[in-house]
Amino acid sequence: MKNLIPVGLAALVLLSACDPQKEVITDPVPATTAVYVLSEGQFGAGDGVVSVFDRTAKSLNVDAFGSANNGAKLGDVVQSMGVRGSKGYVVVNASNKIEVVNLPDFKTAGTIAGLTQPRYFTSTSATRGYVTEWRGPYTGYLPGVLSILDLNTNTVSSRVTVGRNPEQLLALGGKIYVPNSLDNTVSVIDEATGTLTSTITVADGPSSMVADKDGNVWVLCSGFVTYLSVPPYTATRVSNGTLVRFSPASPGTQLKLTFPGTGSPSKLRINPAQDQLYYSFGGAEYQMSTSATALPNTPFLRRSFSGFAIDPRDNTIYGAIAPSYSSNGRFVRYQPSGVPIDSFTVKVGPNGFVFN
Repeated sequence: MKNLIPVGLAALVLLSACDPQKEVITDPVPATTAVYVLSEGQFGAGDGVVSVFDRTAKSLNVDAFGSANNGAKLGDVVQSMGVRGSKGYVVVNASNKIEVVNLPDFKTAGTIAGLTQPRYFTSTSATRGYVTEWRGPYTGYLPGVLSILDLNTNTVSSRVTVGRNPEQLLALGGKIYVPNSLDNTVSVIDEATGTLTSTITVADGPSSMVADKDGNVWVLCSGFVTYLSVPPYTATRVSNGTLVRFSPASPGTQLKLTFPGTGSPSKLRINPAQDQLYYSFGGAEYQMSTSATALPNTPFLRRSFSGFAIDPRDNTIYGAIAPSYSSNGRFVRYQPSGVPIDSFTVKVGPNGFVFN
Protein backbone atom coordinates (compact mmCIF):
# COMPACT_ATOMS: atom_id res chain seq x y z
CA MET A 1 0.00 0.00 0.00
CA LYS A 2 1.16 3.49 -0.76
CA ASN A 3 1.79 6.10 1.91
CA LEU A 4 -0.71 8.77 0.83
CA ILE A 5 -0.28 12.38 1.96
CA PRO A 6 -2.54 15.31 1.03
CA VAL A 7 -1.34 18.07 -1.25
CA GLY A 8 -1.72 20.55 1.61
CA LEU A 9 1.24 18.87 3.30
CA ALA A 10 3.45 18.90 0.21
CA ALA A 11 6.01 21.39 1.51
CA LEU A 12 6.38 19.44 4.75
CA VAL A 13 6.76 16.17 2.91
CA LEU A 14 9.39 17.59 0.56
CA LEU A 15 11.41 18.46 3.62
CA SER A 16 10.77 15.22 5.45
CA ALA A 17 11.44 13.20 2.31
CA CYS A 18 14.97 14.51 2.53
CA ASP A 19 15.21 14.02 6.27
CA PRO A 20 14.04 10.58 7.50
CA GLN A 21 16.39 7.67 7.89
CA LYS A 22 19.50 9.53 7.09
CA GLU A 23 22.34 7.37 6.38
CA VAL A 24 26.05 7.93 5.75
CA ILE A 25 27.87 5.11 3.94
CA THR A 26 31.61 5.14 4.64
CA ASP A 27 34.22 2.95 2.97
CA PRO A 28 37.66 2.27 4.49
CA VAL A 29 39.98 5.32 4.43
CA PRO A 30 43.16 6.28 6.28
CA ALA A 31 42.26 7.41 9.81
CA THR A 32 42.27 11.13 10.54
CA THR A 33 40.69 13.27 13.22
CA ALA A 34 37.93 14.60 10.94
CA VAL A 35 34.20 14.22 11.38
CA TYR A 36 32.04 15.46 8.49
CA VAL A 37 28.69 16.82 9.65
CA LEU A 38 25.98 17.05 6.98
CA SER A 39 23.41 19.87 7.04
CA GLU A 40 20.56 19.79 4.53
CA GLY A 41 19.92 23.53 4.44
CA GLN A 42 16.54 25.11 3.70
CA PHE A 43 14.64 23.43 0.90
CA GLY A 44 14.86 25.57 -2.23
CA ALA A 45 17.58 27.84 -0.84
CA GLY A 46 20.59 25.89 -2.13
CA ASP A 47 22.45 26.38 1.15
CA GLY A 48 23.23 22.82 2.21
CA VAL A 49 26.71 22.39 3.68
CA VAL A 50 29.16 19.86 5.08
CA SER A 51 30.96 21.02 8.23
CA VAL A 52 34.33 19.55 9.24
CA PHE A 53 34.81 18.94 12.96
CA ASP A 54 38.32 18.13 14.20
CA ARG A 55 37.72 15.92 17.22
CA THR A 56 41.26 16.43 18.55
CA ALA A 57 41.39 20.22 18.29
CA LYS A 58 37.62 20.54 18.82
CA SER A 59 37.56 23.02 15.96
CA LEU A 60 34.75 23.40 13.40
CA ASN A 61 34.78 24.60 9.79
CA VAL A 62 31.07 25.19 9.26
CA ASP A 63 31.17 25.19 5.42
CA ALA A 64 34.12 23.13 4.21
CA PHE A 65 33.14 23.18 0.52
CA GLY A 66 32.59 26.94 0.45
CA SER A 67 35.83 27.58 2.32
CA ALA A 68 37.83 25.47 -0.13
CA ASN A 69 36.13 26.68 -3.32
CA ASN A 70 35.88 30.48 -3.12
CA GLY A 71 32.44 30.51 -1.51
CA ALA A 72 30.82 28.07 -3.94
CA LYS A 73 27.64 26.33 -2.81
CA LEU A 74 27.11 22.58 -2.63
CA GLY A 75 23.46 22.99 -3.63
CA ASP A 76 19.93 22.25 -2.54
CA VAL A 77 19.45 19.66 0.23
CA VAL A 78 22.58 17.76 1.26
CA GLN A 79 21.07 14.32 1.62
CA SER A 80 23.98 12.00 2.45
CA MET A 81 27.67 11.39 1.85
CA GLY A 82 29.99 8.50 1.13
CA VAL A 83 33.77 8.18 1.18
CA ARG A 84 36.05 6.09 -1.03
CA GLY A 85 39.79 6.54 -0.49
CA SER A 86 40.70 10.21 -0.85
CA LYS A 87 37.38 11.23 -2.39
CA GLY A 88 34.11 12.28 -0.80
CA TYR A 89 30.78 11.89 -2.61
CA VAL A 90 28.15 14.36 -1.39
CA VAL A 91 24.63 13.51 -2.54
CA VAL A 92 22.69 16.74 -3.15
CA ASN A 93 19.09 15.59 -3.48
CA ALA A 94 17.11 18.53 -4.87
CA SER A 95 20.02 19.63 -7.08
CA ASN A 96 19.99 16.14 -8.67
CA LYS A 97 23.72 15.55 -8.43
CA ILE A 98 26.63 14.11 -6.49
CA GLU A 99 29.38 16.60 -5.75
CA VAL A 100 32.80 14.92 -5.69
CA VAL A 101 35.44 16.45 -3.41
CA ASN A 102 39.05 15.75 -2.56
CA LEU A 103 39.71 14.84 1.06
CA PRO A 104 40.70 16.25 3.42
CA ASP A 105 40.77 19.72 1.81
CA PHE A 106 37.26 19.51 0.24
CA LYS A 107 38.32 21.07 -3.06
CA THR A 108 35.98 20.18 -5.89
CA ALA A 109 36.93 17.11 -7.93
CA GLY A 110 33.97 16.97 -10.29
CA THR A 111 30.23 16.39 -10.39
CA ILE A 112 28.14 13.32 -11.17
CA ALA A 113 25.15 14.74 -13.05
CA GLY A 114 22.15 13.23 -14.82
CA LEU A 115 20.57 12.01 -11.57
CA THR A 116 16.97 12.34 -10.39
CA GLN A 117 16.16 12.72 -6.68
CA PRO A 118 19.36 10.92 -5.58
CA ARG A 119 19.31 9.57 -2.04
CA TYR A 120 22.17 7.36 -0.83
CA PHE A 121 25.62 6.43 -2.14
CA THR A 122 28.02 3.59 -1.54
CA SER A 123 30.99 2.14 -3.40
CA THR A 124 32.56 -1.29 -3.62
CA SER A 125 35.85 -0.32 -5.29
CA ALA A 126 37.84 2.71 -6.39
CA THR A 127 36.08 2.61 -9.75
CA ARG A 128 32.49 1.57 -8.97
CA GLY A 129 29.81 3.33 -6.98
CA TYR A 130 26.05 3.08 -6.52
CA VAL A 131 23.32 5.61 -5.77
CA THR A 132 19.60 5.15 -5.15
CA GLU A 133 17.18 7.49 -6.95
CA TRP A 134 13.48 8.15 -6.67
CA ARG A 135 11.28 8.47 -9.75
CA GLY A 136 7.97 10.19 -10.39
CA PRO A 137 6.28 13.23 -8.83
CA TYR A 138 5.15 13.71 -5.25
CA THR A 139 2.20 11.36 -4.47
CA GLY A 140 2.67 9.67 -7.85
CA TYR A 141 5.96 7.91 -7.25
CA LEU A 142 7.10 5.29 -9.76
CA PRO A 143 9.57 2.42 -9.36
CA GLY A 144 12.96 3.91 -8.51
CA VAL A 145 16.39 3.00 -9.79
CA LEU A 146 19.81 1.97 -8.59
CA SER A 147 22.36 3.81 -10.72
CA ILE A 148 25.75 2.17 -11.17
CA LEU A 149 28.53 4.78 -11.33
CA ASP A 150 31.94 4.84 -13.02
CA LEU A 151 34.05 6.67 -10.44
CA ASN A 152 36.91 7.11 -12.90
CA THR A 153 34.79 9.31 -15.16
CA ASN A 154 32.10 10.40 -12.67
CA THR A 155 29.34 9.18 -14.95
CA VAL A 156 26.37 6.79 -14.78
CA SER A 157 27.30 3.45 -16.38
CA SER A 158 23.89 1.76 -16.15
CA ARG A 159 20.65 1.71 -14.20
CA VAL A 160 18.61 -1.05 -12.58
CA THR A 161 14.90 -0.59 -11.87
CA VAL A 162 14.00 -1.37 -8.27
CA GLY A 163 10.96 -0.60 -6.09
CA ARG A 164 9.39 2.72 -5.17
CA ASN A 165 11.45 5.28 -3.25
CA PRO A 166 14.65 3.25 -2.68
CA GLU A 167 16.65 4.36 0.31
CA GLN A 168 19.78 3.36 2.27
CA LEU A 169 21.50 0.63 0.30
CA LEU A 170 23.83 -2.05 1.69
CA ALA A 171 26.76 -3.72 -0.10
CA LEU A 172 27.39 -7.22 1.25
CA GLY A 173 28.90 -10.40 -0.17
CA GLY A 174 28.92 -9.32 -3.81
CA LYS A 175 25.32 -8.13 -3.64
CA ILE A 176 23.73 -4.70 -3.36
CA TYR A 177 20.62 -4.69 -1.17
CA VAL A 178 18.17 -1.85 -1.84
CA PRO A 179 15.21 -1.22 0.53
CA ASN A 180 12.15 0.17 -1.25
CA SER A 181 10.54 2.49 1.30
CA LEU A 182 7.19 2.93 -0.45
CA ASP A 183 6.79 -0.83 -0.87
CA ASN A 184 7.51 -3.83 1.36
CA THR A 185 10.49 -5.21 -0.53
CA VAL A 186 14.28 -5.26 -0.76
CA SER A 187 15.77 -5.49 -4.27
CA VAL A 188 18.95 -7.57 -4.62
CA ILE A 189 21.40 -6.64 -7.38
CA ASP A 190 24.37 -8.81 -8.35
CA GLU A 191 27.50 -6.69 -8.29
CA ALA A 192 29.32 -8.71 -10.96
CA THR A 193 26.56 -8.51 -13.57
CA GLY A 194 24.78 -5.32 -12.50
CA THR A 195 21.40 -7.01 -12.76
CA LEU A 196 18.45 -7.57 -10.43
CA THR A 197 18.64 -11.15 -9.17
CA SER A 198 15.83 -11.32 -6.60
CA THR A 199 13.29 -9.37 -4.57
CA ILE A 200 12.86 -10.08 -0.87
CA THR A 201 9.53 -9.35 0.82
CA VAL A 202 10.04 -7.91 4.31
CA ALA A 203 7.51 -5.50 5.93
CA ASP A 204 5.95 -2.15 4.98
CA GLY A 205 8.30 0.79 4.51
CA PRO A 206 11.87 -0.63 4.59
CA SER A 207 14.31 2.26 4.68
CA SER A 208 17.60 1.56 6.50
CA MET A 209 19.76 -1.57 6.65
CA VAL A 210 22.88 -2.88 8.40
CA ALA A 211 24.82 -6.14 8.53
CA ASP A 212 25.88 -7.66 11.86
CA LYS A 213 29.01 -9.57 12.87
CA ASP A 214 27.39 -12.88 11.96
CA GLY A 215 26.57 -11.73 8.43
CA ASN A 216 22.86 -11.27 9.07
CA VAL A 217 21.00 -8.39 7.43
CA TRP A 218 18.75 -6.17 9.58
CA VAL A 219 16.09 -4.04 7.88
CA LEU A 220 14.17 -1.30 9.69
CA CYS A 221 10.68 -0.81 8.25
CA SER A 222 8.70 2.29 9.24
CA GLY A 223 5.23 0.97 8.46
CA PHE A 224 2.62 2.91 6.45
CA VAL A 225 0.37 5.85 7.31
CA THR A 226 -2.43 7.34 5.18
CA TYR A 227 -3.84 10.87 5.44
CA LEU A 228 -7.17 12.44 4.64
CA SER A 229 -6.93 14.67 1.57
CA VAL A 230 -8.78 17.57 3.25
CA PRO A 231 -8.22 19.42 6.54
CA PRO A 232 -7.49 18.42 9.24
CA TYR A 233 -5.53 15.81 7.25
CA THR A 234 -6.15 13.13 9.84
CA ALA A 235 -3.54 10.37 9.84
CA THR A 236 -4.42 6.68 10.02
CA ARG A 237 -1.74 4.09 10.64
CA VAL A 238 -2.10 1.24 8.17
CA SER A 239 0.78 -0.89 9.48
CA ASN A 240 3.19 -0.68 12.39
CA GLY A 241 6.93 -0.45 12.08
CA THR A 242 8.93 -3.68 12.02
CA LEU A 243 12.55 -4.69 12.54
CA VAL A 244 13.42 -7.62 10.27
CA ARG A 245 16.46 -9.92 10.38
CA PHE A 246 17.43 -12.48 7.75
CA SER A 247 20.47 -14.38 6.52
CA PRO A 248 21.47 -13.70 2.89
CA ALA A 249 21.64 -17.47 2.40
CA SER A 250 17.97 -17.90 3.36
CA PRO A 251 16.21 -14.51 3.07
CA GLY A 252 12.76 -16.06 3.29
CA THR A 253 13.40 -17.14 6.88
CA GLN A 254 13.01 -13.99 8.96
CA LEU A 255 12.82 -12.74 12.50
CA LYS A 256 10.21 -9.96 12.61
CA LEU A 257 9.85 -7.68 15.63
CA THR A 258 6.83 -5.35 15.50
CA PHE A 259 6.86 -1.94 17.15
CA PRO A 260 3.97 -0.91 19.40
CA GLY A 261 1.85 2.21 19.10
CA THR A 262 1.60 4.74 16.32
CA GLY A 263 5.21 5.88 15.86
CA SER A 264 7.52 5.12 12.96
CA PRO A 265 11.00 3.75 13.78
CA SER A 266 13.90 5.18 11.77
CA LYS A 267 17.66 5.57 11.41
CA LEU A 268 18.91 2.02 12.00
CA ARG A 269 22.63 1.99 12.94
CA ILE A 270 25.13 -0.54 14.20
CA ASN A 271 28.20 -0.12 16.42
CA PRO A 272 31.75 -0.75 15.12
CA ALA A 273 31.82 -4.23 16.71
CA GLN A 274 28.59 -4.99 14.79
CA ASP A 275 26.88 -6.49 17.83
CA GLN A 276 24.66 -3.60 18.98
CA LEU A 277 21.85 -1.99 16.98
CA TYR A 278 20.61 1.57 17.45
CA TYR A 279 17.39 3.11 16.15
CA SER A 280 15.06 6.06 16.77
CA PHE A 281 11.48 5.51 17.94
CA GLY A 282 8.93 7.60 19.80
CA GLY A 283 11.25 10.55 20.38
CA ALA A 284 14.05 8.44 21.87
CA GLU A 285 17.08 6.40 20.84
CA TYR A 286 17.17 2.67 21.58
CA GLN A 287 20.03 0.18 21.80
CA MET A 288 19.56 -3.53 21.14
CA SER A 289 21.88 -6.53 21.00
CA THR A 290 22.03 -8.38 17.69
CA SER A 291 21.39 -11.58 19.66
CA ALA A 292 18.12 -10.26 21.08
CA THR A 293 14.78 -11.72 20.01
CA ALA A 294 12.60 -8.93 21.42
CA LEU A 295 12.62 -5.14 21.18
CA PRO A 296 13.96 -3.26 24.23
CA ASN A 297 11.46 -1.46 26.45
CA THR A 298 13.78 1.21 27.85
CA PRO A 299 15.46 3.91 25.70
CA PHE A 300 19.21 4.30 25.61
CA LEU A 301 18.82 8.09 25.24
CA ARG A 302 15.55 9.93 25.81
CA ARG A 303 16.09 12.39 23.00
CA SER A 304 14.96 12.77 19.39
CA PHE A 305 17.73 13.15 16.80
CA SER A 306 17.65 14.16 13.15
CA GLY A 307 20.85 12.18 12.65
CA PHE A 308 22.72 9.61 14.74
CA ALA A 309 26.06 7.79 14.32
CA ILE A 310 28.85 6.04 16.23
CA ASP A 311 32.48 6.96 15.58
CA PRO A 312 34.28 3.69 14.68
CA ARG A 313 37.55 5.03 16.10
CA ASP A 314 36.48 5.38 19.72
CA ASN A 315 32.72 4.61 19.89
CA THR A 316 31.84 8.25 20.62
CA ILE A 317 28.16 8.85 19.80
CA TYR A 318 27.07 11.81 17.69
CA GLY A 319 23.49 13.06 17.69
CA ALA A 320 22.19 15.80 15.37
CA ILE A 321 19.43 18.17 16.47
CA ALA A 322 17.37 20.22 13.99
CA PRO A 323 14.97 22.56 15.84
CA SER A 324 13.49 23.72 12.51
CA TYR A 325 14.32 23.93 8.83
CA SER A 326 14.85 27.68 8.96
CA SER A 327 17.28 27.99 11.88
CA ASN A 328 20.70 26.58 12.67
CA GLY A 329 21.00 23.17 14.26
CA ARG A 330 23.65 21.53 16.38
CA PHE A 331 25.21 18.22 17.23
CA VAL A 332 25.91 16.68 20.61
CA ARG A 333 28.70 14.22 21.39
CA TYR A 334 28.14 11.46 23.94
CA GLN A 335 30.35 8.92 25.64
CA PRO A 336 29.53 5.30 24.66
CA SER A 337 27.56 5.07 27.91
CA GLY A 338 25.29 7.92 26.81
CA VAL A 339 26.80 10.65 29.01
CA PRO A 340 26.98 13.97 27.08
CA ILE A 341 30.41 15.44 26.32
CA ASP A 342 29.86 18.69 24.42
CA SER A 343 27.87 20.28 21.59
CA PHE A 344 28.51 22.51 18.58
CA THR A 345 26.35 24.73 16.36
CA VAL A 346 26.13 23.92 12.64
CA LYS A 347 23.92 25.01 9.75
CA VAL A 348 20.24 24.28 9.09
CA GLY A 349 19.01 20.69 9.20
CA PRO A 350 21.93 18.55 10.41
CA ASN A 351 21.18 14.96 9.43
CA GLY A 352 24.26 12.74 9.43
CA PHE A 353 27.96 12.17 10.05
CA VAL A 354 30.95 10.73 8.20
CA PHE A 355 34.04 9.63 10.10
CA ASN A 356 37.36 9.95 8.26
